[in-house]
Amino acid sequence: MNSNAIRKAYLPLTNCDLNQIAQSGQCFRWAMIAPGEYIVHDGHDQALLKQRGNLLALEYYGDRLAKWMHYLDVETDYDGILHSIPAADKYLRAAADRASGLRILNADLWEIMVSFIISQNNNIPRIRRTVEAMCERLGEPRQGPAGTYYTFPDPADLKDVRRLQGLGLGYRDKYIAQLARNVASGRVKLSKLHTMTTEEAHTYLKSIYGIGEKVSNCILLFGLGRKEAFPVDTWMRKIIGREYGGKFPVELYPETAGVMQQYMFFSERSSRKL
Repeated sequence: MNSNAIRKAYLPLTNCDLNQIAQSGQCFRWAMIAPGEYIVHDGHDQALLKQRGNLLALEYYGDRLAKWMHYLDVETDYDGILHSIPAADKYLRAAADRASGLRILNADLWEIMVSFIISQNNNIPRIRRTVEAMCERLGEPRQGPAGTYYTFPDPADLKDVRRLQGLGLGYRDKYIAQLARNVASGRVKLSKLHTMTTEEAHTYLKSIYGIGEKVSNCILLFGLGRKEAFPVDTWMRKIIGREYGGKFPVELYPETAGVMQQYMFFSERSSRKL
């Protein structure tokens, strides 16, 4: 199969709203062409997504269909997740209804690790600008379905802290450079994370310089597909304090707590409470 041939696929996909996903804070390299139409980058790949109701048109290169279907988490039953919320939890039911098009993307692990280190004490527009600048300076130019783009830089491209100057990283540059050196040398093995239990992976991630509790949970959720991971930042603490007396009942959602977190976070942002 010609790896440079543009292919098209049409995916019937319920509980999927590209606009909600783009605004959910889990992806920083989506560019909106028009409402419901996005140029999407993940790792070394580019795709073009267009949504018409429950039909998703996907344009991609070569043999990457399986990659993009995994990325969009097409195998997960989000309708079942929505219906698992107890009727008695009126707040979460309302939040989930408002955010019912959200899906947890199965994004490139290396890109997620770097992006969420950048996210510390940061805001989404600035994270996007920094990631874009990093790709343009240190990534590889390629052609995709939507034209020329830059890949996310490999660990070897990020290990020299001097090359990271001027990207808006601030104090985070030393975290990224050291992680990149350790991954490039094999001292940190990303492949091991996929084989660990969630608890083991959480402990391992927190042992890495520059990764704390919240960033580790974001990596678990968005980079490793561990939907039980439940990231808590300042805003989530406020929500949990206001709605749940300080403790969200994660035990009710042993496999989907992270999806519930996304429903709450998106709902609050869209209603301008955050």
